[in-house]
Amino acid sequence: MDLPAKTAGRIQSDQAFEAAALSRDVAFEVTTAYLISQLVEHNLGMAMLPSAYTPQLAGVTTIEIRDASPRRIRHLEPVRPHARGKRFLALLDNPARDPRRSGSPG
Repeated sequence: MDLPAKTAGRIQSDQAFEAAALSRDVAFEVTTAYLISQLVEHNLGMAMLPSAYTPQLAGVTTIEIRDASPRRIRHLEPVRPHARGKRFLALLDNPARDPRRSGSPG
């Protein structure tokens, strides 16, 4: 999930994925970062949000995204991620494993 396309917050996360040469599908758009943080906290998705939201979240694993512009972006995931979330985290650890980048079936 992410903010609506062409909004300032969405542009920042789009740029972070582009800089990492990663593709993504935004399943649905949510109008506020606060609502996104609440949905993630209730294990209903994962998102990238400004670091200001991370201290107030309970039961959420946060991962700092380094070398991204702007540096305030964080990755949030539920404590018990869905299978797609686990694959996403594997890609963060090793982007070369993305089957779409290597041409191998996935």
